[in-house]
Amino acid sequence: MTHRDFFPDFFLVGAPRCGTTTMSKYLRWHPKICFSEPKETFYFARASAPAAIANLEEEYLDRFFPHYEPTLHEVVGEGSVSYLYDPSALELIRSINPEAKFIVMARNPMDMLPSFHFRMLYILEEDEEDFEEAWRLWEARSRGECLPKKNSDPGLLAYPEIGSHGKNVERLFELAGRDRCHVILHDDLVADEQTVFDSVLKFIGVETYEPPHEIFAQPSKGYRYRWLHELLWKPPSAVARYVDPRRKRRGVIAERLKWARKRLMSFNRAAAKPRKLEPAMRSQLHEYFADDIALLGTLLGRDLSHWR
Repeated sequence: MTHRDFFPDFFLVGAPRCGTTTMSKYLRWHPKICFSEPKETFYFARASAPAAIANLEEEYLDRFFPHYEPTLHEVVGEGSVSYLYDPSALELIRSINPEAKFIVMARNPMDMLPSFHFRMLYILEEDEEDFEEAWRLWEARSRGECLPKKNSDPGLLAYPEIGSHGKNVERLFELAGRDRCHVILHDDLVADEQTVFDSVLKFIGVETYEPPHEIFAQPSKGYRYRWLHELLWKPPSAVARYVDPRRKRRGVIAERLKWARKRLMSFNRAAAKPRKLEPAMRSQLHEYFADDIALLGTLLGRDLSHWR
């Protein structure tokens, strides 16, 4: 099989904590859709253009779409939310498939950013537990200062950029064309998820259906024991190469380690929620994102004044 035989028709490119995991589950269950395993491959954000194209078949298609069946699947898709913030990744995707479609999910940044910060704490990319302080640190971190020891990408802590849906959607429209982009507001997903799901299926060109299982929103997560969480989430490199779903590892050892890690993570997981923003901080974010929210509203032809 060569990469000319199939390539993703659509990409769920962001934004984080806006319902992309719920959407990916729905799309994965559709019998005519082949969705990447795992949801986020990060392939086009991590590889240079020449290397990405040269290794496309083995390192991307064979690894993340081994379940693709040409007689069964009508469309193929993946869900790396970091692509929304990476013009180079978007351009690389379009160089391979100029007809690729892009799905974006957006949410009021006053709600989305505390949830995202809490998620970064959980996956050990962030170590500042107070969101207000983490927000104040972003300028220093953009210079390479005050970065958490376990952080793998300073861009994950650029909260003003991550919350700027208007700017990023406008850039995507310019790169891909408005007709190849479908933007979903979190408000609409919460109000009527089936209508939103149907609109996505129409956009990517497959028939509607009812999922076989009820889809639940992804709750924020915490943990019982910090030391165990660190060991499981960012294990030593000798173990990581076996349990990382994005690495091509097969065999008894890899399968047993993955099984054990999954069981231990389930045991160590605990319910937790991000703290609510203080009124002063909420007002600060309102002021910071006012123009960007207005831009998003203009791009979508929607009144988003309630966000502000």
